[in-house]
Amino acid sequence: MPSGEAILRALENIQATVSAVQKEVSDMKETHSSIISSQRHLLNEVLRLQNHKKKFYTRLQDVPLEIIIHIFAWIPVRTVLKYRRLSKAINQCLMTAQFAVLNIQTVDAQKKSSHIGFDRIWFYLPEPYQTVVASAIPGQLKSIQSYFNPPIETKGLPESVTRLTALEIIDLSICSLVGNIPDGIGSLQNLTDLNLADNSLTGMLPSSLSALFALETLDLSNNELSGEFPALPNLHALNTVIISGNRFTGAIPTVFGNPQSLIRLNAERNCFTIIPATIGQLTNLEELDISANCFECEIPAGIWNLTQLTYLCMSNCQLSGMLAGVGALQNLTYLDMSNNQFSGELPSREIQTLENLEELHLIRNQFLGGEKMDMMESNLCTMCADPDIQRNCIEWPEVYPCNSRHEVTGDFSDSENLP
Repeated sequence: MPSGEAILRALENIQATVSAVQKEVSDMKETHSSIISSQRHLLNEVLRLQNHKKKFYTRLQDVPLEIIIHIFAWIPVRTVLKYRRLSKAINQCLMTAQFAVLNIQTVDAQKKSSHIGFDRIWFYLPEPYQTVVASAIPGQLKSIQSYFNPPIETKGLPESVTRLTALEIIDLSICSLVGNIPDGIGSLQNLTDLNLADNSLTGMLPSSLSALFALETLDLSNNELSGEFPALPNLHALNTVIISGNRFTGAIPTVFGNPQSLIRLNAERNCFTIIPATIGQLTNLEELDISANCFECEIPAGIWNLTQLTYLCMSNCQLSGMLAGVGALQNLTYLDMSNNQFSGELPSREIQTLENLEELHLIRNQFLGGEKMDMMESNLCTMCADPDIQRNCIEWPEVYPCNSRHEVTGDFSDSENLP
């Protein structure tokens, strides 16, 4: 039998256990009460944010900016900027460089990829985003392209583009670009294709253009660029230069790292006044268009060295002299020498040997006749010549209306019909 003392100790232990349980229950009730109170507080806070005029709508201006930042940071870049119109405060928040960094890092971590389509959207981003992207992932952005979707507002070529040192392609044609081309563009030494055509760029070309060692294609057509076109002695891979529709002066560009690499040169509708003798070094040139410039000189003999030419257009240039030597261009399919001051006899025998010729434009010159040119068995489809030349010097079965490619203004327009 247990002693009275043992029974007493057991009762004391039971009482202590009951007290502990009672205290734990009391603590649980207190915690539960605290949770309920906290929930009620949160519910009241949410209710205070409710816009009672429109059920379920929240007054975003009452949400702390810190919360907005962390919520919006998870929204993809191409989408998050659509929320700028929600309020002035949100717009100011989303347009900061700090938010741009957080947004890009958060979305990047979420997708576990550093490339999230910036090649398609970089140009359209606000300036803070452009700068952040250019600084954050300069080695991963290989191209920026417009896809012929001009921005709503005109803008300059962003200076931050010079940080994207891995770029291989810039295609920002038809983007309403204004201002100068950044001088730092020479830092893009991986660039192979630069297309800024059909914009409103002004000023002279930056000297750093000669540092684009990998450049293969340069298209600056239809802008308002001016000054002399620079020599590009370091550009050995360049094969296409399209600078038509600008205000370049001085000499037609012919100085490249490897003149034999150039295949296409289009410099029409500029203010060039000199055709340098070095043009004869572009021996692999297949297309040459220098029409609608003002040379006021004789056609340089070096032109006849370009034996790979298939397309030659030199209309509206105030060129003079004779066309003797044209027979060397045996690959020609298109020849336009219209609206100049060429004189002397028409080189009928030489033109007759151009077996691949399909279009011939000689109208509005000062030719004095020549031998009869038999084109009866030729591939010629279109021919423009002055009526007396057509009548006395050319034997050809078909007579089509003549479409001279350029008038003196450089516009496309019909010339007079053949008799």
